[in-house]
Amino acid sequence: MGPAGRRAKPGFPRARTEPMEARPPKAQACKDSKLAYYLSFMAASRPRLDRQLGFLLADISRLARKEFDRRVRPLGLTRAQWLVLYYLGRQPGLTQRELADQLQLEKITVGRQAERLARAGWIERRDHREDRRAYNLHLTAKAARVVDRLDELASALREDYLRGLPPARRGALAADLALIKSNLVRLEDAAGR
Repeated sequence: MGPAGRRAKPGFPRARTEPMEARPPKAQACKDSKLAYYLSFMAASRPRLDRQLGFLLADISRLARKEFDRRVRPLGLTRAQWLVLYYLGRQPGLTQRELADQLQLEKITVGRQAERLARAGWIERRDHREDRRAYNLHLTAKAARVVDRLDELASALREDYLRGLPPARRGALAADLALIKSNLVRLEDAAGR
């Protein structure tokens, strides 16, 4: 029987009736619980997430994108817009399908973005030579100047986040990351994607 003569529901703990002073301190109760045992075991058996390479790379990428977005904001571009412009600056003449593959987006999404950028005078669509349904995307002179500015902002950000890393280690880091990337591309190719 619980307090006030009520019976406790099955599966629910009974209410405590001893005075507050008689209860063990909260820290001691947690320390003695089974949950504390399992949590300490789990923590000891798993490496720290902030030191695992995949999580570290994802965090670096997320933080760099966020900072780059902040620096690009005065140009009046969204992330989707500057990504399209930047890719077309690096690879002029991509089709919408190729650009969608590069950006890992749906073709329709890239098509809508390309339409908006074309209306704003940032890119132009040119008919594809062999496929009448496709367009090749090219930057306008206006966009080329902005892409140059994006390059400057990217270089400045890169210098900021590599601060404290000597040039020799920067080169080694880039080479190691390129090797990891090529291994992942090889695995993707082998899987037939």
